[in-house]
Order: sequence, then structure tokens, then C-alpha cells
Amino acid sequence: MKPPCKLVHRNERGVVIIWSAFFMLMMLGFVALGIDVAKLMATRTELQNAADAAALAGASALDRTTGQLMPDTAVARAQYTSSGNKAFVDAPVSVTLLAADVQVDAAERTVRVTVRRNASTDGSMITHVAQVLGITRVDVNATATAKAEKSCQVCEKITPMGALPPQGEPEFVASCAREYTLVQGQGGGATGNWQSLSLPECQEGPCAGMPATGANTFRCLVEHGYGCCIDVDQIVQTEPGQMNGPLRQGLQALYDQCPFNVNECYRDHSERHGGAECPRVVFVPVIESLGAGRTDVRVIGIAAFFLKERPVGGPAQPVLAEFVREIVPGTGGNCNSTVFTIRLIQ
Repeated sequence: MKPPCKLVHRNERGVVIIWSAFFMLMMLGFVALGIDVAKLMATRTELQNAADAAALAGASALDRTTGQLMPDTAVARAQYTSSGNKAFVDAPVSVTLLAADVQVDAAERTVRVTVRRNASTDGSMITHVAQVLGITRVDVNATATAKAEKSCQVCEKITPMGALPPQGEPEFVASCAREYTLVQGQGGGATGNWQSLSLPECQEGPCAGMPATGANTFRCLVEHGYGCCIDVDQIVQTEPGQMNGPLRQGLQALYDQCPFNVNECYRDHSERHGGAECPRVVFVPVIESLGAGRTDVRVIGIAAFFLKERPVGGPAQPVLAEFVREIVPGTGGNCNSTVFTIRLIQ
């Protein structure tokens, strides 16, 4: 008679170690591949930031006379701005934007750019772990489109003066030879109004909390600008009286911030100061008419002007300015404004 079979128990602790090693290798593989994926996502984000900035810079290349985009200037600004951004090749490298990758539509005031990491620019993005799979480089690109459009709302540097629509012309003319009156001098005006405006009370900016009317408010707004927003079609009030002293004081403060040459034009001033922003460029509501006394008037547009005359003492002098086309932060739309805002549309 055969003895009963005995069960043999084998020591399987070594199997656990082997499976653990395989598991750790898999985890290390996923983590390693994650490094390349993270680098790819970071590169994509960096390129998108460069594309956005370049498109916005290109769309800022407006001709101050016609309001149309200048293609050559738009391309140059887009390329210069893109070079200030970096994205990965192996390490972060400045982004090179090819002129062929900048598309300018002057009529529509749009600029579309495509920035790339590929062999035709600074090289494709270099991988690390994926190289064991034969993937040594990855091409990455990003696109953006910016548009300059009329701003129907302006929220900075609004001055409490009201420009009247030009007589006998469809619109203001941007020319050094043309001057427009923003405030009437002595002997001008009508029924107690000289084109000064009373803007609604505002809790923002250097003049925050001041009443809507009064000499101190008017002087502060002339010097610093209105801190809140003004919209096309908004109703504001006229500010009766010449306000000669407050007006002269506020304007003098503006001129003190900006070196002054007698009878200087905007283009000459801009070139002399390398295009630096000048506080003598102000944004002015365009109103339908003056009305009689303190009265409601409708804002039918917003325009930018370069103040040309230094204020003097004595009888009230008119405030004369040169019309210019400017870009401001604001809300775009279809309105009668002659200032522009820039936004990304793609």
C-alpha cells in the first residue's frame, strides 16, 4: 500500500520581489514619459503666450492719420515682441517669429501670427525619455489673432472738455496744420457754456470721491483725468462758466510733466521722445451740442487730442489741440469713436 501523497509548499517570496520590480519599472516609465508630456505642455503654453503678445503688438501698429494698420510696422512689432518671450527647445530659448508667419489685414485691422518650434525656426522641442522610442524631437506651434477696433468705452485719461463735431467735414482730420477747440476762450461759447463738462461722481483715480461739479473737481480732472468709464451714448452734463483759473492750473500741471516746444506737432513730439507716452494726449467726449446753462448732453463719440498751447494768464484763452488716433484700454464695438482698443479674437 502506497503512503499518502504529501503536499509540497514552495517558498514564493521571490515572486513578489520580481512583480514589485516590474511594477516599479512601469511606474518609473510613466513618470519619465510624464516629464516629456509636461515639457510639451509647457512649451505649448509658452508659445501661446508669445503668439498672443505678438498679435497684440502687431495690431497696435495703427497709422495715426488714417486709422489703418501699417503692415510693415505690424510685422516688425510682432517679431520684436515675440523675441522677448521664451519657449523650450532643450532649455528655454527666445522665440523667433518669421515674417511669413505674420498675416496682416489692414482693412479689417487684424493681425494673425503663428509661432513655431520646428527646424525652420530655432529647432523643435527636444525630448528626454521618449528618445528611447525613437522620438527625439517634437514640432510645436501656436496661433493668435488680434484686432484693433473702435472703442465705445474709455476708462482712462478722459478730460472734462467736450469736443464738438467738425463743421463741414465728415470727421476730424489728423494733421498738424489743423487745430480743434476743446474749450472756448473769452468771447466764445454760448449761453453760459464754453465746452467744459461735468462728469459723474467717481470713486476711482486721483480725483476719487470729489463732487461731480466745482472748480476743485474740474482742476483735478484736467490734471489727472477721469478715473471711471465714459461710454458712447452716455448722458453727461455741461459745466457752465469759463473755469479760467482751474483750467489753467490743471493744464499747467500736464505741461510740467511733459517737455514742451512752442507750436510742436504730435509727430515731432513723439519722435523727439522716442514714442514715450505724453500726458498732453487726452481723451475727450465728443458731444452733440452745448445747450443752455447746465444741461444734459449726449456723448456721440470719443476722440484723442494732443494739447498744443501752453496756458497763459490773463483773459480766458481757448484750448487748442491736434486730433490724433490712439489706442486705449476699453470695450470695442460699432460706434462713432475715433480711439481704438485691441483685443484677441482667436
